[in-house]
Amino acid sequence: MHSEERDISQYVEKKQHGDVLLPFAIYGTYMPYLYSSYPLHCHEEIEVVYVDCGNCRYTVSGRDVDLKFGDILVMMPWVLHSFRTVEKEHYFIASTYLISLNMINNSSVDICSSKYFSPMINGSCSDCCLITTENGHYEELRKIVEDMFDTYSDARRFFELQLKSLINNLIFKLLDYGLLEIYDRPSEDSDVKTVRKVVDYISENYRENITLAKLANLVSMSETGLSRLFRSVTGMSCIDYVIEFRLSRAMSMLRFSDRPVIEIAYDVGFNNISYFNRTFKKHFNQTPSQCRRDKSIRDG
Repeated sequence: MHSEERDISQYVEKKQHGDVLLPFAIYGTYMPYLYSSYPLHCHEEIEVVYVDCGNCRYTVSGRDVDLKFGDILVMMPWVLHSFRTVEKEHYFIASTYLISLNMINNSSVDICSSKYFSPMINGSCSDCCLITTENGHYEELRKIVEDMFDTYSDARRFFELQLKSLINNLIFKLLDYGLLEIYDRPSEDSDVKTVRKVVDYISENYRENITLAKLANLVSMSETGLSRLFRSVTGMSCIDYVIEFRLSRAMSMLRFSDRPVIEIAYDVGFNNISYFNRTFKKHFNQTPSQCRRDKSIRDG
């Protein structure tokens, strides 16, 4: 599989993947060329990550999952997750599939919708599964994932039928082999829902002045209570997440636009250019200007 250079540094829950008739898309993830980390987010699609090269650490529902070459990570809809390169690892290349259950879920209620797809959408199932080369079913599952890539890329006549069949088969195998589990009740508790509400608010309002007091008031909690909850689910503080989200957006603008650095800094919510420069360098190990020069060299 070949990595594609796509700008996916945005809050992907709001992004249309594929189109209405074919809600399926494959992106290339290439770090650190596009970014060295991607902030906490969620979306309505199933996400399948197939590692082509290097290592990466995903945080899924507050738990760290380390990926290496050949691993396949499958995440269910609406699961909070982020990812970053592992320390001292120079590159991470992966093919990332985003699969809407609308591809296979009947619009009318049937047995499959009731027993399998609705629980996946509503969080009544495992949040993710990791398939490594040590798994006894690895080769079979890897073949399905690669066939999905080839079918979508070739786009031959009737490919949509084949793609739909492969998606159904992947979900069947994951359930049949016990890698995913359907629960009798939603697995996402109120704590995760609260954090997701905060994350949603930040993604919509990151340009504005966001304070811990404002976020706590949003979810009717004390500042101390929200701080503890947010850190327990995400591994970072609310304010650190706001900063990381703003820096991610700034990196995307620097890579994929020619807007002035100072304009980008103010646009993503930094009111002090010196603080923006210091924070950006600390996070990405280079200044915004160096990032812009690197882009010019590559484009030239």
